[in-house]
Amino acid sequence: MSPGFEERLGGVLARWAVSVARHPYVTTISLLLCSCAALWHAAHHLEIQGSTEALFDQELPFKQVAASYYAAFPVLYENMFVVIDADTPERAGAAAGALATRLRAQPDLFRAVLLPGGGDFFEQHAFLYLDTDELERLADRLAEAQPYLAELARDGSLRGLAAMMARGARAVREGDVAGERLRVIFERVTAALDASKSGTSRPVSWAEVLSPDEIGGDARRRFLLMQPVLDLASLQPARRSIEAVRRIARELELDPEHGVRVRITGDIVLSYEELESLKRQAGGAGLASLLLVAVILIAALRSWQLVFATLLTLLAGLTLTAGFTSVAIGHFNMISVAFAVLFIGLGVDFGIHLCLRYREKLTTHDDHEAALAAAVRNVGPSLTLCAGTTALGFFAFVPTAFRGVAELGLISGVGMFVSLFCTLTLLPALLGMVSPLPRPRAGQRLDWTELPLVALPIRYPRSVRASAIVLGLVAIVLLPRARFDNNPLNVRDPASESARTFADLLERGSSSPWSLNAISPDFESAALLAERLRALDTVSRVVSVTDFVPADQQEKLDIIEDVVMFLTPLPGPDGRIPEPTVEEDLDALRSLDQELRRLLQARGENELSAVAGLLQRALEAYLARLSDADDVAARLDELEATLMGSLPEQLRTLEAALTAGRVTLEKLPDVLLERMITGDGRVRLQIFPHDNLMDHSAMAQFVDQVKEVDPNVAGSAAEMVESGRVIVTALRQALGGAGVAITLLLALLWRRLDDTLLVLVPLCLAAASTVGAAVLLHIPFNFADVIVLPLLLGIGVDSGIHLVHRARTEGLDNLLQTSTARAVAYSALTTIASFGTLGFAAHRGLATLGQLLTLGVGFTILCNLVVLPALVALHRPGNSPARDASRPGSPQNRS
Repeated sequence: MSPGFEERLGGVLARWAVSVARHPYVTTISLLLCSCAALWHAAHHLEIQGSTEALFDQELPFKQVAASYYAAFPVLYENMFVVIDADTPERAGAAAGALATRLRAQPDLFRAVLLPGGGDFFEQHAFLYLDTDELERLADRLAEAQPYLAELARDGSLRGLAAMMARGARAVREGDVAGERLRVIFERVTAALDASKSGTSRPVSWAEVLSPDEIGGDARRRFLLMQPVLDLASLQPARRSIEAVRRIARELELDPEHGVRVRITGDIVLSYEELESLKRQAGGAGLASLLLVAVILIAALRSWQLVFATLLTLLAGLTLTAGFTSVAIGHFNMISVAFAVLFIGLGVDFGIHLCLRYREKLTTHDDHEAALAAAVRNVGPSLTLCAGTTALGFFAFVPTAFRGVAELGLISGVGMFVSLFCTLTLLPALLGMVSPLPRPRAGQRLDWTELPLVALPIRYPRSVRASAIVLGLVAIVLLPRARFDNNPLNVRDPASESARTFADLLERGSSSPWSLNAISPDFESAALLAERLRALDTVSRVVSVTDFVPADQQEKLDIIEDVVMFLTPLPGPDGRIPEPTVEEDLDALRSLDQELRRLLQARGENELSAVAGLLQRALEAYLARLSDADDVAARLDELEATLMGSLPEQLRTLEAALTAGRVTLEKLPDVLLERMITGDGRVRLQIFPHDNLMDHSAMAQFVDQVKEVDPNVAGSAAEMVESGRVIVTALRQALGGAGVAITLLLALLWRRLDDTLLVLVPLCLAAASTVGAAVLLHIPFNFADVIVLPLLLGIGVDSGIHLVHRARTEGLDNLLQTSTARAVAYSALTTIASFGTLGFAAHRGLATLGQLLTLGVGFTILCNLVVLPALVALHRPGNSPARDASRPGSPQNRS
């Protein structure tokens, strides 16, 4: 502002403040009523959009691709993953089937539930999905195991298993059969007996006994894919569905005590648990922050009346801004909901500056009204300029495609003018209502800024400038190494179930939830595209609906027919012998012990002997424990359940698989087809990564390579990479535009390029130093801490304007010992107190937010209270009030 305009503006603002202070009750009641009305309107009309879709312009190319994809396959939108791990494949399958059945019975909570590889269809045709060589090996093992299976089908008790093992051991000892299949059974039974010593259960998996090569570690893990019914008006739209899964799992006793672990993950579950974590951790941090802010305000203002007036003014401005949001936008998104953070961090700055200047003027003025007028006349123009420049910085985000921050910019920009209005209206009225403050004595030490050490930047400006140059050069070198982490998993609490489960899935590229998806117009083009995609080194596999039609079916059906011929029909319920008594079970176990001893004596040292020896010792120890037990029958029942519990289900599955018929596309289950083919015949290709996408470069390379083949691929990985690029571009555009606009505004109003640079140079140095420190401390920018940038811009510009304005109007001799310097320091400290405690949160997004803000505000204080005064001293070494007054039109200090 030109000196004349600045003087006139200060006079107008002073007269306004005095007029409202003369009618404090009318002003206060009117504004508080307006605040209450705004709060009521916001409470009844302001919505929270919990969906991440609200964060970006839906016209962006990658959002258009995603919209087209979900329009073609609506059942795939916002799916949840349930991961079921069990100690045996049978138990995992049973748990997944039971859970899927219960969830399908909740259509008000789940639109669709898919059990991949499960259900009657895949049980019947399971053998067709094996490779031909695998199926032949399985057929050979079934032929070898046929006598054992028939015997166990007739007597599926502990007695029958022990008798079968004893006969097998005798046959091996006599040389009638090989011992390979018996070795596998011996190993499983030994493990179960050893586990019983510690009171734990180690069930035998008969699927692994019969086909160990075909049953890998993944067979003990099953998945459910579900589309929940979302309440998009809620900040946690999937809460009811997530809680239902956990409740039903408890009711089915799917827990570690029963050998099963059920975990839930997926993007929408991650968001749910993130908000739950935020509420828990931010609550404690918020209480600590509130106490720290209160202590700092008391230390700064030295008066409970001033603290009360400042906080009430802040709350009034906050509610008025919320009311504006409910009218102008109608909702908060997941980023703009943090507008209160920005408003408090910057709004309290206005109140502190006015209150400290008012308290300072009380030392030289006789009454409250004169002190208030002098304070507003001095600080009002700079507050107005701060509000304008900060709002301009926020408004620079409005045109960007990153809607989350664009809406935040609009709300916060308007909020700056609301805060200015409340500071110059409600705060003076409140000061007129409170009892008169004690007047500080002239010359009384007001603060630690009176210490001689504070004057060092002015006494040694060249040393400070040299140090600043070195700091700036180091920061510039580090700037290219700064990065934006677009992986949302890295901002969440790593201890949360969904985050740990998601990371576990990402480690297995073949089951990565961050796959990509392509849509081809027909089967022929889908096959050609799949071939090109499989040639990429970042792709592990490509799945099409045709991959669910097994290859070489006739050859496999012939093998299955041979198995049916030699695997005579297993006895049904009518062919089973009666249940054994306790004595019969014990006799069978003792007989097995004796046969194992004879086998060991006859066979000498070999692999089967080693396994048989382990089993014999485990069995001997078990029988010894039984001899001392009072509940022998119960213990035998427990052992029978452990050893034989999965056999009936495995025999049923085996019989079902032997009835397989030819599979065609039309015979595939509808629940699968609706996820792979559209109604008009378009075909979906699911593309899985080769590497772990927790690595940012691996994710970007995967997406970019696939997009070179098909630019219209969709999926979470593509959205994360592209949204990260949109955010970086938006921030660059907005911050660059804000910097240019603020520079032009300051130059236009002040009409002095040197004063404009005195504000901007420390700001740029603080920003560069913050980024450099983040690089050195390995703190990335991410979705959670992105609001730090506009907040630091506002704090830096405000502080610089206040200090340069004070230096211009009153000289430099005591700049760092004025209420302006104290206000700058205390405003920054309140911001650090508000967020610094977040740096210790377990939630990584909260932690990086607190850490970056603490670093940024710290560098802002350093640059504005150390570097800026030194630059002013070097630029105008003779600056003083008298020298300023010699300039035409320069305003005098009227206090």
